[in-house]
Amino acid sequence: MQEVKLYFQKKNGFYIKEAFKTLRSNIEFCGDDIKVIAVTSCMAHEGKSSVAMELAKSFAEAGNVTLLIDADMRKSVLIGRYKTGAVKFGLSHCLIGKQQYMDAICETDIPKLYVLFAGPVPPNPSELLGSRKFVEMLDVMKRPFTYIIIDTPPLGSVIDAAVVAKNCDGAVLVVENNAVSYRFVQKVKDQLDKTGSRILGVVLNKVDMSSKGYYGHYGKYYGKYYGKYYGEYGVDPQSLEKQEKEEQQIKALQKEFHENQKREEQDKREKEKKEQRQIKKQKVKQAVGKSVKRLLVAMVIILLICGLALGGFETAKAMGKRHLQSGSESAWPDLQTAIDTELKKEEAIRWQDGWVKYQDTIYQYNQEILTFLIMGIDKNSDAIAVEEGTEGGQADALFLAVMNPRDNSIKIIGINRNTMTDIDIYNGEGAYITTTKAQIAVQHGFGDGMEKSCEYQKKAVKKLFYNLPIHGYAAVNMSAIPTINDTVGGIDVTVLEDLTKVDDSLVKDSNVHLSGESAFWYVEYRDTDVFGSADMRLVRQQQYLTNMVNTAKQKVREDASVALSLYQAISPQMVTDVSVYEAAYLASVLPNYKFDQNSFYMMQGETVRGEEFEEFYPDEEALYEMILDVFYEKVE
Repeated sequence: MQEVKLYFQKKNGFYIKEAFKTLRSNIEFCGDDIKVIAVTSCMAHEGKSSVAMELAKSFAEAGNVTLLIDADMRKSVLIGRYKTGAVKFGLSHCLIGKQQYMDAICETDIPKLYVLFAGPVPPNPSELLGSRKFVEMLDVMKRPFTYIIIDTPPLGSVIDAAVVAKNCDGAVLVVENNAVSYRFVQKVKDQLDKTGSRILGVVLNKVDMSSKGYYGHYGKYYGKYYGKYYGEYGVDPQSLEKQEKEEQQIKALQKEFHENQKREEQDKREKEKKEQRQIKKQKVKQAVGKSVKRLLVAMVIILLICGLALGGFETAKAMGKRHLQSGSESAWPDLQTAIDTELKKEEAIRWQDGWVKYQDTIYQYNQEILTFLIMGIDKNSDAIAVEEGTEGGQADALFLAVMNPRDNSIKIIGINRNTMTDIDIYNGEGAYITTTKAQIAVQHGFGDGMEKSCEYQKKAVKKLFYNLPIHGYAAVNMSAIPTINDTVGGIDVTVLEDLTKVDDSLVKDSNVHLSGESAFWYVEYRDTDVFGSADMRLVRQQQYLTNMVNTAKQKVREDASVALSLYQAISPQMVTDVSVYEAAYLASVLPNYKFDQNSFYMMQGETVRGEEFEEFYPDEEALYEMILDVFYEKVE
């Protein structure tokens, strides 16, 4: 958050202060649902920016945490007028996704008053103010701020104010005295009505309070009255008595208002409890549905293991294959954007969609390949450097399993959990906030810990791999490792690093038969005090996974029921989008696929110490070449 000091050229007199207090009070009595207020005018120089600033200041002085948003991005005057000096970030940075909202807000020297300045002038202010990001920003800001005042451009000149007003709880129209025609004001008022925004009232600005007319008399009378009451000229007993009566009436109104507010809050809590009960019921239904799905998949696997080659299952397997091949949103990766090689004339003539040329060689994507994202989820991971809702747990283990039917091979790509890439930030209610660079493992945490989290993580991995088609995913809790490990009778490994801090048996270079908790620590543990610990853990995970697959295949050959036992061990702690038909197809073909330690690929890059955590930056050229090697074939 930035810090600025506001400078006001002159102090407001008594009448002006009272006018803004009156305006503030009138808005408060419009209802407690009026929190976001747009301030606009008919044309420029009517004083709307001054009214917005003074209104926000008045709310802050009354003890309300208030945010003033400068949405007049075409011709902002706030920075120049109140002499805040240089401001690094503004509203335009937030709306184009270059900065997080809270980092762009400025804390002022006026207690409880915050300002979000306009920022650089964008080419499309109306589109940005009407975007989803602006609406989501307002939803986020409603939580920390009691009132949000938005200074908008004149509605008689551009449409921006109407675009903003439709997302506000109310609007205030500022009109300069004796400067704008009635017809023009009515036209602007009709434009506000069309937005559906509630017009809270009109501020008549630049009125000469020293004249001898009614307003001058009114101001002088109250100035004299309050002056006497506060003791400037001595105490007037009659005025004091009248003031006490007025205060009693105000207290009675305030008491009634607070009682109504308490009743509304109680009703709101009851409504929320009812909604939570309904959500729980829905989750129970979903859980039952998932249990049925798992049972169906288990039945299919049992029949396949028993060798029942029924025509119906042949049909199911064929359907599963078609579903998997058509399940990806993209047909091939977007590698064309990363190529800077000119085509020869004869190559351009026969060029086909999906081809890429790299170092004088043309490649085409193998569309028979099936790619699956495998995630190991840990909900007790180290703290992460993002502030929004991340209750879904981190993807501490990330692998792409690549099935190539043309050579019956399985290849595994290990993804460093600290890989710095674009991830989408969501708040606790699931609303999108912004996209930022962060460790890829944290993307899973912004969802519900179930399907939504997996979809978020899948999207982040797809973007990292040039929009690579991913046909399915499976996420397994790390806590399931001991059960899975022991189901296949344990795994033999040569310990790659000293882990005696957590398990006395895990001595470096020793040959160990992993069982129970030893398997968990070997796959999951990393010493965060040691630089590069995530890199070393990924190598251990590669070793364990290779041995695990080979051990499981051998056990299934010896006893077919092991496959069912393994599935039953994984299923309760697994989230997957693989359907019954797809599982039937995979169960029938996977035993014939080759897999060994040479089938493993590791991303190349550099691990550096960031401000708070380790950060892995992939070698883009090496990543590009790995994608060509695994997913593409040379065009003869």
